[in-house]
Amino acid sequence: MDKHYNKGEVIGKYIIEKSLGEGRYGIAYLGIDDKGKKCVIKQLKVEELENTRKKLFYEEKILRNLDNYSGFPKFISRFEDEYREGYILEYMEGNTFQQILSKTQYEFTKEDIYEIADQLLDLIENLHNENIVHRDIRASNVIVNQRKELLLIDFGLARFIDNKRYTKKIDYWFFSDFLIHLYYSSYVGEDSEEERPWYEELDLIEEERHFLKKLMGIGDEYKNLEEIRKDLEELKKINEVNK
Repeated sequence: MDKHYNKGEVIGKYIIEKSLGEGRYGIAYLGIDDKGKKCVIKQLKVEELENTRKKLFYEEKILRNLDNYSGFPKFISRFEDEYREGYILEYMEGNTFQQILSKTQYEFTKEDIYEIADQLLDLIENLHNENIVHRDIRASNVIVNQRKELLLIDFGLARFIDNKRYTKKIDYWFFSDFLIHLYYSSYVGEDSEEERPWYEELDLIEEERHFLKKLMGIGDEYKNLEEIRKDLEELKKINEVNK
């Protein structure tokens, strides 16, 4: 049984402010250090520590490898007490796309989506250059800050690429799924009980449909990021012409 932290409890120089959420592997809290700076305190679940301890600390190793890049949280330190252990991460200010989609009902234009795709590809490229695959690029793990910069969080499932189980294509698939969620922000449903796949429901031109399917490996598939960027640029040009 996991012993949760309560508001006001202290871990070293960090004070627990509130719970941020709980997943399969851990419990996240918002913390404040002795200088008033926010951080994320990630308590690892006891059962998972007993069963898969090695896997739970990939996040530390991977984030340390990304220390020179912006757009990813910095690893600060580990902690351990009588009942719990885990690590402390930089807090990334901003709103997740899940919050934007669920709370504001903002409708993303195609221009918005292409700009977001460009920035997210930059982050994915930095990961892949360090031989890392994120494996969980979803709306809840992508943040946009006040400067309209994208940030990628939650590296609990990230691994080093081995071109067997952990490949770059996993991130291509998640990238496509993330973009599809943005397209759905402006979707107006029809009065029909028949369920249809996204590539039939969404108002997409053929080039967009091909782009998203190819990212998912439906039919053809992309071999590298250069191919993806080339097709994204073509979509931008088509969109400009059709405005």
